[in-house]
Parts: sequence; structure tokens; C-alpha cells
Amino acid sequence: MNHATFKDPQGRIWDVWRVHPSAAERRFVDRRVNDGDLTGTEERRTGLERRGGVRKSPRASVAQEFAYGWHCFETAGEKRRLAPVPEGWDRANKETLQQWCSLAKPARRTTGTLKKIP
Repeated sequence: MNHATFKDPQGRIWDVWRVHPSAAERRFVDRRVNDGDLTGTEERRTGLERRGGVRKSPRASVAQEFAYGWHCFETAGEKRRLAPVPEGWDRANKETLQQWCSLAKPARRTTGTLKKIP
């Protein structure tokens, strides 16, 4: 199952699917070293990127907990994420999906492109 839908107790219809970030999106938010950790041999980038110039497109970063994918729950005006992906999600009934939705964290808007996978 690639996609599922269910109705919550408030009558809202939720779409559910699994998301898997590309390698570019797996850059963890807290990956930079602190100035105190430098031994003097590490390069400290400032200003423009080392490859020259400004990036032509923004790169999305995902929190480490979402690095290997998550479930997206979406209804009108609201989106939530649940990670890690629950075991056996493709066989889950509507009540189980509803429980997982209530545990999912509200998602912030991003500009990255995400892929739906089976």
C-alpha cells in the first residue's frame, strides 16, 4: 500500500503516505562543529560556498529522526509527520492509522521536494 485514507472522529479525511528523503535532504540540522572543537587544521567556511558562488537552489535539511523516512498525515490545512515508520504500516487498519496520526508531530512548511515511495 502506497497511500491510505481515513476519517478522524471530527470527520476530517486524512491522507497517509510514506516519505523517503533523498540523500541531499538527509543533511542533519546540527552537523556543524563548534568553534571550540577546532584544532586549527579544519577549514572554517564563511561567506560564499567553497565551490564558488552562491547556491543556485536551496537545500532542505531534515532532523536526524526523519533521515530514514517518515509517514506524512495530511488533511485540509494540517500536515503531520511520524518517524520512524511503524512496522507493518501497510497492513494497518483505519483505527491504527488514526492512533498513529494522533502521535505524529505537526510538520513545518519546507521548500524541498519529497518523494512518495511504496
